[in-house]
Amino acid sequence: MFGFKTKSASDAEAPLFTNVLLVVDGSEPSVAAANMAVRMAAQQGCSLTAVYVVDTATLDYLLQMRILVNQEREGFEQDLAKTGARYLEFVTTIARKHGAQVETVLRHGSIHQEILKEAHARNVDAIVLGGWKRTIARKDSASVERQHILDQADCPVIVVKAAD
Repeated sequence: MFGFKTKSASDAEAPLFTNVLLVVDGSEPSVAAANMAVRMAAQQGCSLTAVYVVDTATLDYLLQMRILVNQEREGFEQDLAKTGARYLEFVTTIARKHGAQVETVLRHGSIHQEILKEAHARNVDAIVLGGWKRTIARKDSASVERQHILDQADCPVIVVKAAD
């Protein structure tokens, strides 16, 4: 049904996902996604990798457009890396509370490109990310990056919406 192969009796007991990548960005939907991914990892015993990307592509664009000078760009990159480390530590704390293991990764570059590279390198079964509203997608670069991930991923993408 719906393109899925019929499972044998032994497959019925196997977890649906064994290797999951969580996109972390600190937004409210990202926190909801983290909670769901951690619970899923704890319940199914799957491997969980949480990834935060310092968006150096946008910083480079702002530098090129002369909106930032090099010192400002470097300062912003350092601040974003510290923020990303805090968000990843938050996911680790949630995982500990639920008895799940999580590996954290801090990358630098274009958000969707780095997420897709990490997903490919780890051969993940699914990507979990926070949702977004179409009404603000054109104004919010994070929403655009999430849409790129959804469009270009080679595996299922689970979009988790935060409660309003």
